[in-house]
This record gives sequence, structure tokens and C-alpha cells, in this order.
Amino acid sequence: MVIRHAEKPDKYNGQQYNGVNLTGSTCGSDASKDLVTLGWQRAGALVTLFAPPWGPKISATSPLATPQYLYASNPSDSTDASSDGGPSQRPYETLLPLSALLGPLKINTNFKKKDFKDMVKDAVTQPGVVLIAWQHEDIALEDKDGDHGISHYILKETGTTATFNIPTSWPVDSQGVARYDLIFVFDRDASGAGPVIAFTLAAQMLLAGDGPAPQST
Repeated sequence: MVIRHAEKPDKYNGQQYNGVNLTGSTCGSDASKDLVTLGWQRAGALVTLFAPPWGPKISATSPLATPQYLYASNPSDSTDASSDGGPSQRPYETLLPLSALLGPLKINTNFKKKDFKDMVKDAVTQPGVVLIAWQHEDIALEDKDGDHGISHYILKETGTTATFNIPTSWPVDSQGVARYDLIFVFDRDASGAGPVIAFTLAAQMLLAGDGPAPQST
């Protein structure tokens, strides 16, 4: 399963919102690489989606599985540093509440943001359910540069020849803004070692403003 990190600093309903870290010790313009408050709300709500007592479903017959392995891009990647606040903390922050509940379950941050190919190669070898949080530009079949994205490498590393209805690029809303509320779900057979046998583009439906999944084309 692959998700985009939760909400980042941007304008929401015409109002600019800045980021804040987990403890609130960094905020405002200094937290340009952190989630905004709305993003922390989504991160917390993901607990009810992936580790629920009542078992939410992505369809009437297909429940979401509880992750056994978590991956996020390295929040300390010095090569990702930039003038607007350094490497992104958001994929890691998005998984923190779920990680805390599940064990705590360690988040694998061994891979830099640009090294998602190697991350996928490692993730598909895990003997259980994997959840990946990454930047949205790299999740679909193509990345932001038009090269192969995370979805392509999941198919390649599992020996899958079909592309199902996987989007070429990350879906946007009616305003053309990249969505935060989706899950790419790749199902393998019961052995967990074979090719992908099904793909679902699922809606989180966690916060006000979340919408249904886009229709397949």
C-alpha cells in the first residue's frame, strides 16, 4: 500500500498555513518541511484506517490490511536539503501515530527520497503487509520527471506484466490540486511472493473534504 504524505504548508480555502513539528517546538516558516495541523489530523486518523477495531473496508468485500512494515523517505537526507528548510519530514511524520500504536513499529527510513527504486526492491521482499509513505510525484507509474515511478517498480520487482488501471500520474481534484486522501493498494496472492494480482485506488475518507476515489479510465 502506498500513500502520499499528509498535508503540507500551502493555502487552504484561501488561507496560508505553515507547518509544525510533532512537539510544536518548530513552527511557522521554520517548519516548511513539516506537516500542517490538518496534516497531523490526517496522520492521526490513519490509525483508524490501518489499525481499526471495527475493520474499515476499501470495498464491501475487501478490508484494508494492518501494516507489518512501514517505509518513509529519510527525513535526515542531507542531499535533499534546500533553501526552504532542508529535507522533508512529512512522509515520516505521516506514519508516526500509526507506528506508535503498532508496537511501536519501526519506520524504515534507510532510503533517500530519490532512491525509491531501491526502497521498492527492499519492500517487496518483506514477509507481510507493507505501507509506504512518499512524495506524491513519485508514486504513480511515472515520476515527476516522466521516468518510472514507485508503482512501476512494484510491478517490475514482483514480476507483474499487467498494469491494471494504475494512474500514470498522481490524481488531482477538480481544482487541479494533487490529492492527499488516496491509497494505492497492490494485492499479491496468499504466498505474498508472487506477482500483483489486483490493484485498487482507494479513498481514505477520513477528514472533511475527502472524496471518493477517481473512476478508472
